[in-house]
Amino acid sequence: MSMNENGSGAPLVPDNKVRRAPRRGLHPLHEAAMRIAELGAKPRSKTKDLVGMLLTHGARAWRSTQPDVSIHLHVTAPSSRRPVRLRIK
Repeated sequence: MSMNENGSGAPLVPDNKVRRAPRRGLHPLHEAAMRIAELGAKPRSKTKDLVGMLLTHGARAWRSTQPDVSIHLHVTAPSSRRPVRLRIK
């Protein structure tokens, strides 16, 4: 069962009613909660975990080698106060 499926995979429920297919694009927080709930229920594939960890590590290493970026934001407001204060590190 993939991470985005919430169900047993059975197409029919007891009264011969057709069940809707699970949503494919879950909210990231919901997806994380489903993964945590899945940990206690049944063991996940170690290979799948290893591949996910390696992909995440590779993406993180690539982002850390990228140059810093500067953002210049010009916003006008009727008052003399700054309408937007932005700090990114």
